[in-house]
Amino acid sequence: MNVLFVCTGNVARSPMAARLFRELSRAPGRFVARSAGTDPRAPRPLTTRELAWADVVAVMEAEHLATIRQHWPDQVGKVRVLGVPDDYDPEEPALRRVLLPRVQALLGELERAAPRVRPG
Repeated sequence: MNVLFVCTGNVARSPMAARLFRELSRAPGRFVARSAGTDPRAPRPLTTRELAWADVVAVMEAEHLATIRQHWPDQVGKVRVLGVPDDYDPEEPALRRVLLPRVQALLGELERAAPRVRPG
């Protein structure tokens, strides 16, 4: 399952959320996480290709959902809003503390929704 984390600048929140998701996911190959930013100048800008790749899009704020709704309305059904404000610097420990329970909850939801297939 492909999970795309989205914030504005793709500098602090979404890259850290993707990293946390990868750390917490204990099933290699079952989940793949990437990050992108809604700002066109972001290191990895949000694109149609990124949204098409994603099974789930976890945005940090309702503003990001509004951007997706405006430009890619057919992708809105994939979106989950994590509710993490743009108050943090990259690698700030407080950001990790805020993201951790939200990313854990998302991972738990996805694990319940797509149970692991056990080899026969």
